[in-house]
Amino acid sequence: MFRSIQWKLVSIYILLILLAMEIVGVYLLQSLEKYQVGSLARNMDTKAQLIAGFTERYLYPIPRYHEIDDKLIKELGGAEVSSIIILDESANIIFSTDEKFQRGLKLLTPEITQATFGTEARDIREEPKNSERFMYLAYPVTINGRVVGIIYLISSMKDIYSTLNDIKAILLVATLMALGIAGFLGYALSKTITGPIQEVTRQAALMAQGDFDRRIQVKSNDEIGKLTEMFNYLTTRLKETMEEISDEKEKMEAILANMADGVIALNDKSEVIHINPAAMNMLSLDRSPEGSDFSESLRKYFDVAIEDFLGEESDLRETLIKTDSLILKAIIAPLKRGSRVIGLILVLHDVTRQQRLEDMRKEFVANVSHELRTPLTTIKSYTETLLDGAMEDPEVARQFMGVVNNEADRMTRLVNDLLELSRLDNKEIRWDRRPVALNRVLLDVIAKMKVNATKKRQSLNVDIPETPCEVIADRDKIEQVFQNILSNAIKYTPEGGNISVKLELLERDVRIVFGDTGIGIPREDLPRIFERFYRVDKTRSRELGGTGLGLSIAREIVEAHGGRINIESELGKGTIVSVYLPSNSPAGRDLS
Repeated sequence: MFRSIQWKLVSIYILLILLAMEIVGVYLLQSLEKYQVGSLARNMDTKAQLIAGFTERYLYPIPRYHEIDDKLIKELGGAEVSSIIILDESANIIFSTDEKFQRGLKLLTPEITQATFGTEARDIREEPKNSERFMYLAYPVTINGRVVGIIYLISSMKDIYSTLNDIKAILLVATLMALGIAGFLGYALSKTITGPIQEVTRQAALMAQGDFDRRIQVKSNDEIGKLTEMFNYLTTRLKETMEEISDEKEKMEAILANMADGVIALNDKSEVIHINPAAMNMLSLDRSPEGSDFSESLRKYFDVAIEDFLGEESDLRETLIKTDSLILKAIIAPLKRGSRVIGLILVLHDVTRQQRLEDMRKEFVANVSHELRTPLTTIKSYTETLLDGAMEDPEVARQFMGVVNNEADRMTRLVNDLLELSRLDNKEIRWDRRPVALNRVLLDVIAKMKVNATKKRQSLNVDIPETPCEVIADRDKIEQVFQNILSNAIKYTPEGGNISVKLELLERDVRIVFGDTGIGIPREDLPRIFERFYRVDKTRSRELGGTGLGLSIAREIVEAHGGRINIESELGKGTIVSVYLPSNSPAGRDLS
């Protein structure tokens, strides 16, 4: 019942009246209480001053306590004051109208204690026995700045709170009457609003069944009338839009049917809702799998599920699949409605020719590496023999063979790099993955490379935390990456330059930052810096012994560990290389 607008409006009216009455009632009661309490306090002040003026001659200079007139004191106190107690300067009772306070006893309360120092004090307290409130006033009697006595008045507040309770009862009855009237009027008013809305609802239900010719008679010019007009306009626009959608659907189906690329669409239940002829030809399907579960006919080609794309950071994914005769590049994208994934779109590109060319290139690199390694070993052996004095002119021969030896070393490094790249490309590396403390690996690498930096009078700034930053990695390969990057920093930084190494633990990753003040890299060369054999300055790179493969190997190793490597540089100012590896440290896991 209370789900309808009519009853919601009635409830709102009742709640508004209730809220208004409560606010007025609270404000009125608080104001009355404040006024009554204030009035009582002022009255007690006046009576305390009268009693003090009357009794000061009995207190000073010669105490004459027995001469105080009981009847007069009671008359001065009046009916509002429950008890009148007069105390000397030491808080001893010398007069009392209440039998509970016997003469000669010392009476110490917070307000009396304050009055002994010459300050008037007041307090309101509740009696534990009957929960009745009393106001207490301690008024000092002073002569020439000296306290000679204290007037202590006690007044009951029962009448005040009795009056307030009567007012509360009156307000409660008034509130109930107001709520009843508000409910009746709210029901009558809401009926005039919900009636037309119910008519719109009935017509909308007919529209949901496909009848877009519905019209509602406009009976007013208010908001309800505007709603009715807009409903009639909506039915017209919906009919036109549905016709446009139908036309667009036919166009889209024609485009998909004639595309060279394959397209497969899945719904949120992993069912095929569309597949074009190109995709069927690429996957050698003899019948359309539309309406069937994705796994029945296509799972053997694709390892994909809707659940893989449910994260907030889900994005496009690419993968290569092989059929009997083709190599296909599949681009898988989530189909979203707002932030919810409602399906997947798979686009298939035939990359058979490109992949075969890539395979040929990789095979060439592997063959060249194997072919070069044997003659290099022979050249190395003959060079060492000649350097031992086999040449007729020892000085010239030694100089010449030294150059040959250096070139042989360089070619050997090139072959080794090529072989390692080939193994990385062909997934032939056997990784020895285990928990590794990166801070210890970095310190070992820095210790090995520090001699080279010292020779060039370079300052090496290290910022590595003592707390272990652990990753799952092949220690030797990660050490190779760090040595390669740090070696480049030392090579391409002039004498007297600065090199920095910093390790940070992020939310999910460990970041290692290598910075230098070296020659830098031009902006136009940065996109190609990881290409194999690519050199920014070929002459200078060869002079320093570079092969052009170090950064390519480093990126392959880092990416094989699930990480990434970035380079930022500015010509003439230096280079920053950042390596990110997935963290295995407890701090990193907690933050993630």
